[in-house]
Amino acid sequence: MVCGAMQTEAALRFSILIATRNRPVLVRRAVESVMRQDFANWEIVLVNDGSDEVHLPFLAALAAELGPRGQYRDLLRRARGHGQSYAQNEGAAMARGEYLCFLDDDDEWIDDRHLSRLARMIDGQSVPPDLLLANQEACRDGVPVGRAVWLEDLPARAMPPLRADATGAFPVTPAQLLCATGFGHLNAMTIRRGHFERIGGFDEGLRYECDRDFYLRAIDQADAILYVQDVIARHHIPDPAAKGSMSTIVGDLEKRVFQLRVLDKAGLFCRQEAVRAHARLHKAYTLKRVATEASAMGAHRTAANYALQAAGAGFTVRWAGYTLWLVLRALMRG
Repeated sequence: MVCGAMQTEAALRFSILIATRNRPVLVRRAVESVMRQDFANWEIVLVNDGSDEVHLPFLAALAAELGPRGQYRDLLRRARGHGQSYAQNEGAAMARGEYLCFLDDDDEWIDDRHLSRLARMIDGQSVPPDLLLANQEACRDGVPVGRAVWLEDLPARAMPPLRADATGAFPVTPAQLLCATGFGHLNAMTIRRGHFERIGGFDEGLRYECDRDFYLRAIDQADAILYVQDVIARHHIPDPAAKGSMSTIVGDLEKRVFQLRVLDKAGLFCRQEAVRAHARLHKAYTLKRVATEASAMGAHRTAANYALQAAGAGFTVRWAGYTLWLVLRALMRG
């Protein structure tokens, strides 16, 4: 079902995509955080990825409250949902804005000037930027996590150092962005709709790490990227005991499989050498984690196999010794 009268496509600046599933109270908080923006030219595209029937009247009412600023879509219900990638692609197909923003249904924007700042920075460029990346804070049980998670440490780590333009934004390259500890989270990402279409949107075959995959492809193919230092969103780290979030719905080893697919794609298909090198390095890390986790589970041959792959992807003397030990143990127990 799709509902909601629309502003004209030519007039609309930002479309904020929110995919939700069985979290009515939290998604209201997310929607209300967008509604507090001091910039008026936006719409919210709310996509319900198969919430239980008891929540449907609430979601329909929430979409109705948005009036002409809202679009709402009910996806066909599936036991595990369609996944974030599919839901975001559906939202993007409906969106009318020149730029797309994203917000997880259990998170919130905390800077009411976020969109007005973005509009000013976009208007101040000679060429429309493909991608704008801001910061967010991570919280666990309401308490901020005291370490860099995404792009917080980029200004201190970027090489060459960042230089602000006249609007206060920092033009950046993929190589500079990949100096940061983490990557740009969707909550603080804005992408030109044409660039979203150029990179093919989200990979619907990924149930985990689809945001990292999207980020790597987006920075790899962007002609102009701006970094915004402001902390504009709050990410609530999911409870490991919960079952509804993307990060808790798959097991640890299954997550590694998705991570390897993301890194293989980047290593094979990205055009920027900085992105390919980043993928090769992190693939070695991921293979090592698979090997150690398989060893802890008692899967000795599997551990030895992945240890050998990790040694080929990122050789160190220390890892070579550990790999030899795993191989010998696998042979002894063969």
